Amino acid sequence: MAEEFVQINVNVTASDAADVDRMMTDDAIDNRSAFIRRLIRQEKARRISQPNPLISVEQAMELGTE
Repeated sequence: MAEEFVQINVNVTASDAADVDRMMTDDAIDNRSAFIRRLIRQEKARRISQPNPLISVEQAMELGTE
């Protein structure tokens, strides 16, 4: 089943946009939307793993995709 997308708009400073572009290049991602989705999922996973040190961020990310 394909993911359903909802568009949201965010204003950032030129400096923040440059930082995002640099991080995308570092991670070999060429799509801002995909990169921001990844950041959101990583942060969600980080928050899930915070109360439980037995769950790594990577494991929490896997749980979030099921």
